[in-house]
Amino acid sequence: MNGNTSISLGDLAAIFKNHARYENPSGGYYQCSQTKKAEQVATSKKNLILINDGMYHMKALLRGEASQKALSQNLKRGDIFRVLTAEPAVIKEKKKFALIIDDFEITQRDVNVNPHTEFIDAYFAAHPNEVINLDNIKSDDQAMSLSPAISGQPQKPSKPQSQPQPQQQTHFQAQNDQYLGSGSQKTKPIFAIEQLSPYQNMWTIKARVSYKGDIKTWHNQRGEGKLFNVNFLDTSGEIRATAFNDNALKYYEILQEGKVYYVSKARIQPSKPQFSNLKHPYELQLDRDTVVEECFEAADVPKMNFNFVKLKQLATMEANSNVDVLGIVQTVNPAFEMTAKSGKKFNRRDIVIVDETNLSITVGLWNEQAIDFNLPEGSVIAVKSARVTDFGGKSLSMGFSSTLHPNPDIPEAFALKGWYSANANSTNFQSLKADGGEQTGTKFIANRITISRAKEDNLGRSDKGDYFNVKGAINFLKVDNFAYPSCSSEDCRKKVIEQTDGSWRCEKCQLDFPSPRWRYMLTASILDETSQIWLTIFDEQAEKLLGMDANKLTDLKNNDPEQFQKVTQSVQMNEFDFRVRAREDTYNEETRIRYTVTNLYPLRWKNEADFLAVELSKAILC
Repeated sequence: MNGNTSISLGDLAAIFKNHARYENPSGGYYQCSQTKKAEQVATSKKNLILINDGMYHMKALLRGEASQKALSQNLKRGDIFRVLTAEPAVIKEKKKFALIIDDFEITQRDVNVNPHTEFIDAYFAAHPNEVINLDNIKSDDQAMSLSPAISGQPQKPSKPQSQPQPQQQTHFQAQNDQYLGSGSQKTKPIFAIEQLSPYQNMWTIKARVSYKGDIKTWHNQRGEGKLFNVNFLDTSGEIRATAFNDNALKYYEILQEGKVYYVSKARIQPSKPQFSNLKHPYELQLDRDTVVEECFEAADVPKMNFNFVKLKQLATMEANSNVDVLGIVQTVNPAFEMTAKSGKKFNRRDIVIVDETNLSITVGLWNEQAIDFNLPEGSVIAVKSARVTDFGGKSLSMGFSSTLHPNPDIPEAFALKGWYSANANSTNFQSLKADGGEQTGTKFIANRITISRAKEDNLGRSDKGDYFNVKGAINFLKVDNFAYPSCSSEDCRKKVIEQTDGSWRCEKCQLDFPSPRWRYMLTASILDETSQIWLTIFDEQAEKLLGMDANKLTDLKNNDPEQFQKVTQSVQMNEFDFRVRAREDTYNEETRIRYTVTNLYPLRWKNEADFLAVELSKAILC
């Protein structure tokens, strides 16, 4: 067995495009995309599999010695093999294509399967002129005579033309794929989910319900109705399925999240990306003819399918991206109620999770998920398909198909829990924010500039603004209007308006709240040995500066002015490291540079000493 083998890219199509290749189809390297179960191969003299060449996939029949070799050598999905002896077959007036393999050798094991290959029948249906003229090689009748061999039946003598041809001649498509082991369904081909397309028929998938939505009601100009969505999962991927009206009620009762089913006779149609975050190009529509049967032999079907990203990776991800993350629940905030303009009420809860990148992020939960959440702090949680938001920093929000998986039974969860138990008490988790490339430690200090240098270099005049590090002392805080009443939703920072009944309204979200969430918009003057500038410090950084949130400071201002003054004066004339964004701002036809703090730190004396030691060493060596 060779160590690394390259598959013959595009060769399956070349067999049916090139006369020489058609006459001698041996020698190609292909990958196995789907196989039968071993026990089914053992009771059969033929074995139909799916193969791919990196660009196209098609059916291939392993017959005779090749079928037995597949069993004895355990040919499985992901294996690459070289075809030693084979012949091509064209079925049903050249609209179906297959490769009959009599001998092969496995050259490499367990290689990732490309999920985006094209079904070769579909390709030639769209490009019929590319198929070679087979009339001089085999007539259609001669090509059709291959199908009994494909179906594993012995060849029979020719019969008079007046006698009907046996139905078994077309059994390639319906009788030679993987059979369902038991139950009321008849024998049907099992397909990997990644291989489903509208060009296939007589298929069945064996898949787990990885997500089950609620029954929803829709309204439009044509009327109203109900719909229900589920996601099906197998080893190759996931696909979304939708049912409408009576079928929605029917399949909502049948399908249970976490269970495995055989599904066939559903309609395959292009996916609707605006309603689904799955990568599959197609989706299923479950109708009255769809057959769904529970499968009790489900050990080979994965329970979960995650593609985790670390929290630090979210900093560079675009808003509205969907991600899977794994974290430790650090904080569970209380649930609260929000009211839409229509009068409909929503429930919301924010939790904070952390991971080993020493970052934290807020995850917004909605409705029943918000009310029912009872996972204790310190637990591991997997969040699947959460939506990334980036207003004022990164956060996550649960969408219509997002799911939470408490304490998942996966190796990554055990490793994260072990790391947290050992390091949580000594780790200072930083909330995830998009601050223009924050630097830490001595690197931050090495890149500091003076205030006068920032002004002289006209930082902020570029189209996207500029970032710089500066050390300065706060010499004045404007405390008259240090905060504003904002929307209580974590994803919204808009100012809310007080209503006559005492409630507060967010026009952006069209929601009413019993009270606002006060957010900092603090204006501070800082100076160093060279100059002075005014900075705007928003919510999270102002909390770090003053040691409390804006709700609490507002309460102090209203109820304890002496304590309020003590808190606001405690930071004045203290030095901090500031990460500042400079950008041009035009107001009342006047253009000026606006400076906004994206992060701040009290002076870190160890880092200062380390930096000076390095600089002194450089000076001595010179």
